[in-house]
This record gives sequence, structure tokens and C-alpha cells, in this order.
Amino acid sequence: MSQRTERLGVLSVAVISLVVSVAALVAAGLSLVYQAQQTRLVRDESMRNHHRELLAMALDDPDLRVSWGGTIAELPEETARQSMFANLIVTWWNSGYMIKDMSDGQLSLLLDSFFRGEVGREYWGRAGQGWRDAAQLSKSKRQKRFVSIVEAKYQSALAVHS
Repeated sequence: MSQRTERLGVLSVAVISLVVSVAALVAAGLSLVYQAQQTRLVRDESMRNHHRELLAMALDDPDLRVSWGGTIAELPEETARQSMFANLIVTWWNSGYMIKDMSDGQLSLLLDSFFRGEVGREYWGRAGQGWRDAAQLSKSKRQKRFVSIVEAKYQSALAVHS
């Protein structure tokens, strides 16, 4: 074998080794990105579970309900419970929307029904500004989109039910 052929063989092995190493690094990087997304989803789900638990406790105990602050403590018992339940519904939809388990069209359909009811309209009338403020501060375009869709459907419902 000539020296040239031998050098080409060594060079070929080096290039193949480099390509395999780069592919392994890319795969490891993609794996880390996927793991970070999964960790974020688990963390978000944990936060939603805690939120539901706190709301469930407040639904069952008016003495705890006042701890939420805001206008909820000033509402009559039935209205406060309905508002808190409406919050659970909207938060559930928000969760589904954020993990892309719900499309814009599905959300719109649910909101059309939600805002046909007085409880839904009253809830968003009281809580909508908080959702809008939180969305404005959010880095998530999807969260901003969620609130924008809810607000548009709310305004449409007000036009129909005024």
C-alpha cells in the first residue's frame, strides 16, 4: 500500500469519526432540549394541581376563601363559589391550550358556550383584567393568544347578551 493510500485511509477514518461524534452531540443536545420541555410540563402540571387544591379548599370553606383577597371575599356565597368554579374551568382550558392539546377552534367553541351563561360572563368581567395583566407580563406568545381569544369571545358575547 502506498503512503498516499494509507493517508487517505487514515483521513477517511478521521472524517467518519468526526461525523459520528457530531451526530452524537446533536442527538445529546436534542435529548436535553426534550428533557427540559418535559421538566417544564411536569412543573406546570404540579403548579396547576396545587392551584386546584387551593381552590377546592376555598370552595369548601368560606373562611379560607377570603385569603384569596380581591373581590371574591365580597361576593355572596353562591356567586363566589360559581366564580371560583368558573376559574377552575378557564384554568383547565388554559392548561390544555398551553400544552397544545387544544386548538384555537376548540377553545373558541368552548368559550361560545361558556359565555352564553351569565356566570361565565360575570366571571370574566371580574377576572379578565387579571388574566390580561398576567398575559401582558408573560413571555409566552401562546398565553397572550389564549387571553386574546377569551377576550374576543367575551366581547362578542357581551354584544349579543347586552
